Amino acid sequence: MSDTLTSLNASRTCVTRRDSTNKGKHQQEEVGQRPRLASTMAPSAADEAAFMSQLMQGLDDSFWNAVPSPDPTPIKNQRLPSQPTPQILPSIPLTPTKRPASFLKPSASTSSLTQQEYDISAFLEGSENWDLDADPFSPIKPSVKIPVSPPYVPEICTRCVVETVVDECAEDGWRKAIVARVEPGSERVDIHLYHDWYQTDIRIDDVLNVLGAFANPGPSTSSSLSKRFISITTQSNLLILHPDVLLTATALSNAPQCRRKPLLTAMVRSTSDITPALIWGSMLHEVMQRCLQEERWGQNEIDGFIEEAVSGGLAELVKLGISEEVATREMKERSKGLSIFKDRFLGDVPKADAILTNTRSAAYDSPSLLAISKLLDIEEDVWSPTYGIKGKIDATVLGVISDPMASTAPSTTGYIKAPASTQRSTKIAPLPLELKTGRALLGMEHRAQTMLYTLLLSERYGVDVQEGLLYYTQSEGAEVVRVPRVRNEVRGLVGLRNELAGWMWRRVRKEKKKELTDEEPGSEEPFLPAPIDDERVCKRCYALDTCLLFRKTHSAAHHDPPVPSFLQPIFEIKTGHLSVGQTEFFRKWERLLSLEERDLVRFKRELWTMGAAERERRGRCFGEMVLSAVQGDGMKDGMKEEGKGQKIHRYTYRFPTQTQTFSSSLLNGHLSTGDAITVSVEPHLLALARGFIVDLTPDEVVLGVDHVLDLDGIKARLARGLASESGDVFGAEDEVIFRIDKDELFGGMARVRNNLAQLFYADGDRRRLELVVDLRKPVFSPIPDAPSPDVATTAATLNPHLNASQQHAISHVLAAQDYALILGMPGTGKTTVIAELIRTLVGQSKTVLVCSYTHSAVDTVLMKLASGSGCGSGGGGKDLLGGEFGILRLGNADKVHPGVRMFMLDTRRKARTVEELERQLMSPMVVATTCLTRKGGLDISLFRRLSDAHPHAVVDLRFQYRMNADIMMLSNKLIYGDRLRCGDEVVAQRCLELGDRAFLGRLHPGGGASQEKNGTRCKETGECWLEKVIDESCKAVFIDTDALPARDSRVGDLVQNTTEAELVRQLTLSLLACGVNEEQIGIISLYRQQVKLLEHMFQDKKGIEILTADRSQGRDKDCVIVSLVRSNEDGFIGDLVKDWRRMNVSFTRARAKLVIFGSRKTLQQEPLLAQFFELMEGQGWLLQLKKGAVAAHESVFEVCETPKKRTLRGDEQSEVKEEMGEERPVKKMKMKAGIVKDVGLLRGRPILRDLVGNDS
Repeated sequence: MSDTLTSLNASRTCVTRRDSTNKGKHQQEEVGQRPRLASTMAPSAADEAAFMSQLMQGLDDSFWNAVPSPDPTPIKNQRLPSQPTPQILPSIPLTPTKRPASFLKPSASTSSLTQQEYDISAFLEGSENWDLDADPFSPIKPSVKIPVSPPYVPEICTRCVVETVVDECAEDGWRKAIVARVEPGSERVDIHLYHDWYQTDIRIDDVLNVLGAFANPGPSTSSSLSKRFISITTQSNLLILHPDVLLTATALSNAPQCRRKPLLTAMVRSTSDITPALIWGSMLHEVMQRCLQEERWGQNEIDGFIEEAVSGGLAELVKLGISEEVATREMKERSKGLSIFKDRFLGDVPKADAILTNTRSAAYDSPSLLAISKLLDIEEDVWSPTYGIKGKIDATVLGVISDPMASTAPSTTGYIKAPASTQRSTKIAPLPLELKTGRALLGMEHRAQTMLYTLLLSERYGVDVQEGLLYYTQSEGAEVVRVPRVRNEVRGLVGLRNELAGWMWRRVRKEKKKELTDEEPGSEEPFLPAPIDDERVCKRCYALDTCLLFRKTHSAAHHDPPVPSFLQPIFEIKTGHLSVGQTEFFRKWERLLSLEERDLVRFKRELWTMGAAERERRGRCFGEMVLSAVQGDGMKDGMKEEGKGQKIHRYTYRFPTQTQTFSSSLLNGHLSTGDAITVSVEPHLLALARGFIVDLTPDEVVLGVDHVLDLDGIKARLARGLASESGDVFGAEDEVIFRIDKDELFGGMARVRNNLAQLFYADGDRRRLELVVDLRKPVFSPIPDAPSPDVATTAATLNPHLNASQQHAISHVLAAQDYALILGMPGTGKTTVIAELIRTLVGQSKTVLVCSYTHSAVDTVLMKLASGSGCGSGGGGKDLLGGEFGILRLGNADKVHPGVRMFMLDTRRKARTVEELERQLMSPMVVATTCLTRKGGLDISLFRRLSDAHPHAVVDLRFQYRMNADIMMLSNKLIYGDRLRCGDEVVAQRCLELGDRAFLGRLHPGGGASQEKNGTRCKETGECWLEKVIDESCKAVFIDTDALPARDSRVGDLVQNTTEAELVRQLTLSLLACGVNEEQIGIISLYRQQVKLLEHMFQDKKGIEILTADRSQGRDKDCVIVSLVRSNEDGFIGDLVKDWRRMNVSFTRARAKLVIFGSRKTLQQEPLLAQFFELMEGQGWLLQLKKGAVAAHESVFEVCETPKKRTLRGDEQSEVKEEMGEERPVKKMKMKAGIVKDVGLLRGRPILRDLVGNDS
């Protein structure tokens, strides 16, 4: 890009002549003035040589090099003293593309842009053949001078926390006087708000961004008042309230008309509200973006892009019942102006007909002209914590704008004067190009959105972007509108943004006083502005349903005005069906959701308030990352393009760590495969790309992201940022260092709130509203007396291998008219029953939706169906259910088990028509997906709510076929009150059989002195711990590591136990050596960090599953090894080990052998675990390892190198000590302590805890 801009400027240098009689002085030739010869006689060859020698005397090589060239060095031509040397615009990064000559070639019409300056190379071209008898020096080609914008110097931004706020009466009216503390640090400053800023709702502890320079106190100021100060007025400076709340430019552009609508849209995000206009707009965006990206504008090519856009939008067409023929016809009609746009506006130099519509029409006497010379990016997602806004820009282009200049323009502008009719100024800058797929309206919302994008691009590109472009595709003549950034309008938008952020912060702010109870619905502070009650606007509002629902449920708390008469009929239709109990239910659970999302802002703001090193220490970031240049696996220069059909995973990149400065394993932290991430470059380029972790190893991470990471462009941006802020230079040889942050809550809570609201809308499911909210009694058919034909027939044909309780459960479900609840204890065959139910229901020609909170639980059911196990037919999913696509698995392929990916749409032939896609979506009898419904808000699950209200709807499964009698005893005694039963004696006596015992004899080679030398003392007590645990008679055992010891350790705020992991490794390898298959073994830990550590140890054992407790649900293995991790002198065990739901899941996954590693001394602090140890000791199932046991068999097992922890700097070590404490006595532990503050933060926040998933 820098090459392109330099060549543009080089080709537009002034024509100068050096007078040999007056060296050092220059004369500028005026337009139309030509040198005159002293005689009309034909000059001789000597005369010509003398003239040319005089003309070119004093010109050095730089003069001749001033032609279009990729050389980025500054232009060296000298200029008139009165004319400032123009500054070269810093290079603008682009994705490298091949450009056809026709795109860059100026049209002939550009001759109308005659200037005072000439292109010297064009001027002298063919001079050796000039006919000096003719009109001399013809032809002369005028060129356009393109001065460039000065380097961008961002406004000074000071982040402050409010300490006091006082309203004062000043000389020119009221003002708000604020004392704030600068972050980071302790400096206090004074902030005075005047004029309309005075109305800003600012409270103590609010965070502010002040944009502008603070003034120092005068020399006469007393020391007590010697604070820096700033005044924010209508003329100067800006104030950003709650800058960590990033509002979208689209929301702000809609806010001037109604403040309520953008807030409701942000709170309740629906993905189902689509209209034909939205579909056409989305498709036309895609078509034009493809044209811009690929520089292909022929009608056949546009038609091809339309076909691809329609094919990619088939899912939306299916929802609306629109055929692809109708869509194609509509798109061709709407895209007619694209070729006109290309012919008129694409090029290096503005064309005569490339008229740019100015929203400030009085500013110029003649039209402004536009040329778009480069495409910089598409769908660029930019966040600005400086202004507290974000936006996704349709297209970012490099624009060349030519403006007329008034004849009275001062000479200090840098342009040489010319007659008013021809004088023009030209500038190059990156511009936001917003595509509007309607007709030109020039509405304030469009202008506001584009204006805000100029602020975002100025920060992103390091260039002062003063204007943006609006292209209305349906306008006659391909109209492009120029939107300048005007301070008064920006100030108004910032004030509007502050008002919206203030409303949003009311729900985020943590109250100092005691939390209000759920029984005080009217005491919550209002969080929505009053409705505008405008008949024309309200009746056409897309957020009307949501607005009226909140008006019905929250009117008392918000003190909303009475519903106006024009709205009364609609209000009754939309909300009249809701009872008092239903409105209270919605209000209660909606508020619980708001409590869940209070801490989300804290997670998000860490991306810009916390450096990569600190956030990495907390386990939520990878710092010091570089782009790999590794070739192979389809990757070129570390990047692989995945195809245009992908929404997020469009490009794949590899990032190795900087080994010379960073020795940490990437497995240490909260980030795992499948997690959502953002890619940034500190400190200037935030969230350059977003995506997911595709693969993770100790020293490399592979990402799938939505944007190209152009290193040349990034380096250019970094160079501008460093130069403008510190004067440092970022050289071409310097390496770009990335940070990869966990993007907490990729989808956010708005979708969860939308799911809740859907139940209460007028067109919602009234039946489920009554069952779930009103707890109406469910209805069952009277099977024993008069079963229906379907039920009776089905009951007679059930799988004979099902036991009586399983058959009763299926009959119970088939008799349900509303819902049935199956309470299945571990191993009782819930998955088998579900698979049999699916087979039975499909046999009755009924469709089935299978959903669960976890992917593993859903996929376990599908694998049961695919294998035919327990389904009676023995066929796979396709054969069992019939049809082309009997099972449809929805979801992210990266998170779906490989064994069931065959049921996903991505693995099928791509649908080409609406009918084909509709058949693929609607013909499957079984649809499977995950859903966030495990805990409906928060402490009480939907299952518990319904079962407590109607016990008769519950049927128990008590006979289990998974665990042997020893393993079953643990949960039976501790959890289920002896209600569990083994299905038969074979299950009760099950053991892990060893295929090869020879390995046990090799555990202690040499004996005697060799054992002593190796530190082996396991035989001194008459037994080896590995031999004892591996023995087939050992079915359940707790291995106590206290004597080793095996202490847990911290990785940031995560926990791992490397010694315990090594013991797990030795036991697992011993089992494998004794003939146990990898697929028979499962390893479980409650801690994600321990799971990643174990995954690294067993990276070459692909058959062994290593899972968290949550991910192990629905799974079982012949042998399960559990690592409890916690072991410390303070007896601190954390919250996870206290969670007996997870503990129970871990213990009940084993069929034949259960081995648990842990510290009895530490874990027995928990009362229920104390009962567990009492039970294990009573059964003789406790095994205490002797000191040195971990190295007792080192001659057999090579030492496994575990991932290293990053060495903390001295200041970081002190911070960790301060957070963890040198000593951690139990009685002094508080949840707010630094090392467990995330645990404390998420306590009582089940949805947030599960979404963030920091600890499990």
